[in-house]
Amino acid sequence: MTNKKINIVKQNGLSAEEVKKQQKIYGRNEIIEKFDSPLIILLKKFYSPIPLMIEMVLILSAIIGKWEDFIIIAILLGINITVEFVQQQKAHMAIRELENMIKPESFVLRDGKFFAISVKELVPEDIVKLSIGDIVPADAVLFNEGYLLMDQSSITGESLPVKKVHGDVLHAGSVVQNGSALIRITATGKKSAIGRNAQLVAKAAHTKISHFEKAIFGISKFLIVISTALILIVLTVLMLRGTAITESMRFILVLAIASIPVALPTVLSVTMAIGAKALAKRKTIVAHMQAIEDLAGVDVLCVDKTGTVTKNEIAVISPKLYGDFTMDELLVYALLATDSGHKTPIENAVYKFACEYGAEKNIASYHIKSFIPFDPTRKTTEAVIEKNNEIFTIIMGAPQVIMREIKQEPVVNLFIKDNNDFAQKGYRSLAIAKKNQKGTFIVGFLPLLDPPREDAKSIIKFIQKKGIEIKMITGDNTAIAKFIARLLSIGTHIIDSVALEKIHCSNNHQSLSSIDVFAEATPSDKYYIVEKLQKDGHIVAMTGDGTNDAPALKKADVGIAVSGAMPVARFAADIILLDSGLSVIQDAIQYARMTFARMQSYATFRISETIRIIFFITLSILLFNYTPISAVMIILLALLNDIPVMSIAYDNAPVNDKPTRWRLSETLLVSVALGIMGVISSFGLLYWLHINGYAIAIIQSIIFLKLDIAGHSTLYITRAGRKHFWQRPFPSWKFFIPAFGSRIVGILIVVYGFFMEPISWHVVLYIWIYAIIWFLLNDQIKIWTYKAIDKYSARKNHVKSYLKMA
Repeated sequence: MTNKKINIVKQNGLSAEEVKKQQKIYGRNEIIEKFDSPLIILLKKFYSPIPLMIEMVLILSAIIGKWEDFIIIAILLGINITVEFVQQQKAHMAIRELENMIKPESFVLRDGKFFAISVKELVPEDIVKLSIGDIVPADAVLFNEGYLLMDQSSITGESLPVKKVHGDVLHAGSVVQNGSALIRITATGKKSAIGRNAQLVAKAAHTKISHFEKAIFGISKFLIVISTALILIVLTVLMLRGTAITESMRFILVLAIASIPVALPTVLSVTMAIGAKALAKRKTIVAHMQAIEDLAGVDVLCVDKTGTVTKNEIAVISPKLYGDFTMDELLVYALLATDSGHKTPIENAVYKFACEYGAEKNIASYHIKSFIPFDPTRKTTEAVIEKNNEIFTIIMGAPQVIMREIKQEPVVNLFIKDNNDFAQKGYRSLAIAKKNQKGTFIVGFLPLLDPPREDAKSIIKFIQKKGIEIKMITGDNTAIAKFIARLLSIGTHIIDSVALEKIHCSNNHQSLSSIDVFAEATPSDKYYIVEKLQKDGHIVAMTGDGTNDAPALKKADVGIAVSGAMPVARFAADIILLDSGLSVIQDAIQYARMTFARMQSYATFRISETIRIIFFITLSILLFNYTPISAVMIILLALLNDIPVMSIAYDNAPVNDKPTRWRLSETLLVSVALGIMGVISSFGLLYWLHINGYAIAIIQSIIFLKLDIAGHSTLYITRAGRKHFWQRPFPSWKFFIPAFGSRIVGILIVVYGFFMEPISWHVVLYIWIYAIIWFLLNDQIKIWTYKAIDKYSARKNHVKSYLKMA
C-alpha cells in the first residue's frame, strides 16, 4: 500500500472510488481514544498494594478454614473496589455526555457536487468549503483565491485573529471568524497536528502516577515490611516452641488481619468522592478523584492566557485622540465606518465599545452616502458622510495604510511613535482619519486587545496568597504576554520560545521556577515546561482549552480544562470546568486542601492503629503464647472504627494557607509515636489482667473494648494536626455523632456478649477512665513529636541554605 497522493481534478473534488482508496491508506479522520473496558478497569483495581494484602489474607483464611473471616474480609475488599470504581465511571460518563453534544459536519466537494458529511469521513485531497463560524475539520491549505480570518487561539494560543490567503496552512480546530474559501485537506487523524498532540497526551498518560497512588504505595510498603518481619519472628518462635502448624497458622492469620489497614483506600476514596460531589455542585467535573488530593499540594499553576485569564474576545482599550477631536467624534466616526451588516470580530468590538460609551445615539444627524466594507488587501473601511451640507470621508483601518494619507510631518512623527508604543504593549490598533477638501486628519487610535477577565486579577492574587506560583504560558507574542502579565501582576521575567529552546538544548539545566511568563509557546514547549517544573520538585497544575494545551494538561499533576474546552483538552484533563472564569479554581483549591487535611488525619490515625495492634499482638504471642483479641474481634474493630469514621469526609477541617502534600516520613513518625504509646497502654493493661489471673476470654473482651475506645480517641488527636485536640476547628456533628455512636455500639457488644464473653458496666467505666488518661497523654506526645520534626526540618533547611550560599 502506498502513501502517494492521488492526482485529481480539484475543481470537481474526489470521486467515490478515489475516496475509498484514500480511506484505505489514511483511515478515518478521527483520533481513536484508547480506553480500557469497565471490566479491565475494575480488575486492575485488585492489583494495588492494599487489595493484594487483603487477597493474601483471604487465601490464608481459606486454607485454614476460617470462612467467617473470609466472608467479612471479602465484603470489605468489595466495598473498597466498588466505591472508587463507581465514582470513576460517573466522571467518565459525564465527559462522554459533553463529547456527544458535538457532532461536526463539513461541506465537501465530491464528484462535482457539494454535500454535508461527517468530518470523520474526510480524507486527504478532499475539497471543503468554509464560511463564517465553521471549524477547520483537518489540517489543510487554503485552495482558492478567497480569504479567511481565523481564530487560532485553541491551536496556537494567539488571541487575535490571523488572516489566511491562497496557499496558507490551516490548523484543524481553528475557527473561521470572517470570509469564505475552499480548502484542500492535507492531513487527517493521527497525521494531523491534533493527532501529534494526542500522541504527546498518550505519552504523558503512560508516565503519570498521582501523588495519592505514591502515598498509598509508600504506606502499604511500610506496613508490609513491618508486618512481614513480625510474622516471620512469630512464626520462627512458634516453630522453635514446637507449636502445631494449625495453631501457628491461626496466630499468623490474626496478625495478618491486624496488619492490613483494610478500609484505608475506601475512607480516602470516599473522602475524595465527597469532595468531587461538592465541586460538581459548582459545575466542576472531577474526572480523576486523585486530582483533588494532588491539587492540595500544587505549588505552581501554569495558566494558558487566551480563554483562561483573558476573555478570548477582542475589545477596545483606552482610545487615543489627536488635535481637537473629541472622544464622541472618534467613536461616532468609528460607528459610521463599521459595516451595518455582518461585522468582523474587530468591528464588533468597536461597535460594542462605542455603544457602551453612548455614541450610537449621536449618529442620527450623519447621512452615509456610500460605504466600502473591509477588504484584506486594502485593509480599511471607508464611509462617505454628509452632515450640515459638509461632505467628508471617514477611513478606519490599519495604521500603516492610513499613515500614507497624512501629510503633516509633525503629526506623522507622533502617529508613528504612538503606533510603535501600542505595538510594544501588545496592542493591535485601528486608526481613524477624517478626509475632506482641506486634507486628511488623524482622529485617533482604537487599541485592540483580548482583555483579562474581570475576576482574573483578584483570583490570581488569592491563589498567590495561598502559596502557589502563577506562570502564564501563551502562544501570543512577547509584547502581548508582557502587557497582560503586568495587568494581572503575574511577574516580569518573560522568555519566548527561542530562549526556551536554548535552555532545552543546552547542557545548562536552568531551572524554570524563576520565569513568570512563557510567550510564543508551542504544544511541545508547554509539555516541556510542565515536565521540567515537575523535575525541579514542583507539583504542577495546568489550565487550558485547546488542542495545543492537551499534552501539557495530561502531563501536569492536575490538568484543568476550562469552560468551552475542545474535546481533546477535556479528555486530557483531570478537572473540567463548566463555568467560565477562574473562580472555580479558587474554590477547588480550598476544597482540595480541606479534603487533604481530612485524608491526612485519617491516614495518621489508621497507620498508628495498625502499628499499635500488630506490635501488641506480636508481644502478646511471644510473651504469653495467646492472642489478646481474636480474628473476629479485629474485623469488628475495623468495622466499628472505619465505617462510621467515613463521616470524616464531612468533618470541619483546617484549610492550610500553603500547599500541602504527603510527607510520608512525617506522617509515619507521628503514627509510630502514637502507635508506640498505644502498645504501652494496651500491653500494660494486658499484663495487669494476666498477672491477676483473669480468664483469656474475659481478657480479650476487655482489650477489645479498650482498643475500640482508644482507637476513636486517637482520631480526635490526629484530626487536629499540629494543634491540641481542644483547639479549632471543632469536630462537625456529622462526624461526631457516627464516630461516638460506634463506640456505644462497641460497649453494647461487650456488655451483652456478642461474639465474646460479656463484661460488667463498672468494668466499662474503668476502661473509659483508663483510655481518657492515655488520650490526654497521647495528645501531648503528638505535639512534642511535631515540634521535634519542625525543629529538625528548620535545622536541615538552614544547613542547605548555608551550603548553597557557600
